[in-house]
Amino acid sequence: MFKEILKIEFSELENIIKNPSQFLQQEYNLDLSNNEIYFTVVAILLFIIGVSFEVFKTKKEILESDLPDIDYKSNEIASNTIMQKIDLANAYINMGKKTRAENIIERLEKNRLSKSERKELNKLKKIIK
Repeated sequence: MFKEILKIEFSELENIIKNPSQFLQQEYNLDLSNNEIYFTVVAILLFIIGVSFEVFKTKKEILESDLPDIDYKSNEIASNTIMQKIDLANAYINMGKKTRAENIIERLEKNRLSKSERKELNKLKKIIK
């Protein structure tokens, strides 16, 4: 099929582009209208363009220092309410709602915190500034 297409002369190519349904009917016995062929070609081109944008889109790299140091499994919710509030403050920071995160951090600073909790809280404070 590709060899046959390569053998087409330029004048024939112009006729094929103007009336692709006639060419497909004669050569391959396909019964499609010109509009169906144009629509299919445009849909394929848009798909290829969309995929190429996704492939070449720059991705933001997440550094290890950006991740919280939490001593529980990443897919579990902390049973420690302080750690839950720290996670909530971190989520607010990631959503861009820094004032809500600051309010949570201020309330948490009034509590007695363990070393790991204090460390996480200090990380969040540095991110906010």
